[in-house]
Amino acid sequence: MKKKITIIILILLIIGLIIWDTFFRIIPTPVPITYNYVTDTIRDSIPYKVPEPYPVPTPPVIITYYETDSSTIKDLQILLSKKEVIIAGLQDSVKIHQNYLKQYPTNPKLLSMDLKRDSLRFGLLSISGQVEERNWPIDLNQFNYRWNIESDLSRHSTTLPPIERKPFAEYFVGGGYDILYSSPYLSGRIEKNWTRIRLYGDTHIGLLKKESSEIKIGAEYKFKWLQK
Repeated sequence: MKKKITIIILILLIIGLIIWDTFFRIIPTPVPITYNYVTDTIRDSIPYKVPEPYPVPTPPVIITYYETDSSTIKDLQILLSKKEVIIAGLQDSVKIHQNYLKQYPTNPKLLSMDLKRDSLRFGLLSISGQVEERNWPIDLNQFNYRWNIESDLSRHSTTLPPIERKPFAEYFVGGGYDILYSSPYLSGRIEKNWTRIRLYGDTHIGLLKKESSEIKIGAEYKFKWLQK
C-alpha cells in the first residue's frame, strides 16, 4: 500500500512540475539578435560587370502575371529634358537620368524579393510594363545560386558539406558486460525526440543469466529552467 501511495505521489509531483513549467513559469524575454557593423560605401573606378551564370539553368516553377493598374498611371505624364526623363503628376516629380535607361536597357525593375529557406520569389516590372512574379524552389544546403535577366536563375553545387537530414528516430545496438550478474549482454535502444519530450525503448538481453535481462519503455520531459 505504501509503495502504491509513493508511486502516485511521484506521478502527481511530475505532472504538477510539467504543468507549472509549461503554463505558469515566467520566461525571460530573449534578447534580439543585433548586427553590430557600420555600412561601408565603396566607389569603384571600374564599370560593373554582370557575373557569368552558373552551369545549371534553374527555371522558375511558377510565373504569375499581374494585371496593369491603369488607374495609378493614367494621370502621369512623361517629359523629356536634356539629360533626364521626368515623370510628372506625382506629389514630387521623378527625374530619371538617361544613363538609367541606357545601361542594361532590357533588364526589368526589381519590385520585391522574398527569400526563405527553401524558396525564392522575385517581383519584376519588365520594360513592356508587365508586372510578374517568379518563384523558384531552392536548396541552399546543396547549391549556390545566381540570377540575371538573360540567363535567369542558375546554380552549381556548393563546396560546403550538406546538412544531414534527421531520421524519424535514433537507433542504437551494442553490448557489454553486467558486473552485478557476471554476464555479457546485448542491448538495443530507440529514441524519438521532440522539443522537450523524449520517448524511448531500451532492452538488455543477458547472454549467460536471463535474470539480468530487462525491457523498458518510457518518456522524459525536459524542463525549461534547466535549459540555457
